Amino acid sequence: MKRKLQLSGILTLLLLVFIIGLKGTFDGYYGFYYENKTYQKPLAYTACENITQSLPVSMFTSYTGFDTGYGFYAPNVASDFVMSFELKDEKGTILEEKMLPSFKSKESRVRYTTVFNMFLDKISDQNRYDKKYFKYLDLIIQQIAENVMKENSKATSVTTKLYLYDYPTIADFKKGKMTENFILIDEFKH
Repeated sequence: MKRKLQLSGILTLLLLVFIIGLKGTFDGYYGFYYENKTYQKPLAYTACENITQSLPVSMFTSYTGFDTGYGFYAPNVASDFVMSFELKDEKGTILEEKMLPSFKSKESRVRYTTVFNMFLDKISDQNRYDKKYFKYLDLIIQQIAENVMKENSKATSVTTKLYLYDYPTIADFKKGKMTENFILIDEFKH
């Protein structure tokens, strides 16, 4: 019985990996070739989408990183977000401004940068998440902010801002515009 339970768990996990991979393939294909066109989604695409967007599966993929696609092979994963921290004392004087918390290991830094992928859901025009998921994202920012505040013993408050890079387009780059802008996504004061 124990063996059958283990085998069914492994088969379920493999099925999920296959479905998520298939949905990613559909997203890539239809997103590239039909970006600004209306089209009838195939039944397989709709089925994969419904499965991956169900609450248990979407939570599982967010927590395990299954929903990140093949971007983990690329350098500078999730580098299109920046989080800034402004630490103040009890009088409101700025003690420190920083872009990153202190990390004890390289793995911590990688985990920190990959958490930003979830924040893309906040700005997506195809939001299908309930309010609890967005509260979860707010809680992540709050926890990061509180840990940064603990790094400076004189700090009594911290303002955290999450920005998205807005890179210049190729046309702007050809005109000489080479600086990027930042788009404010979220702000947290503690």
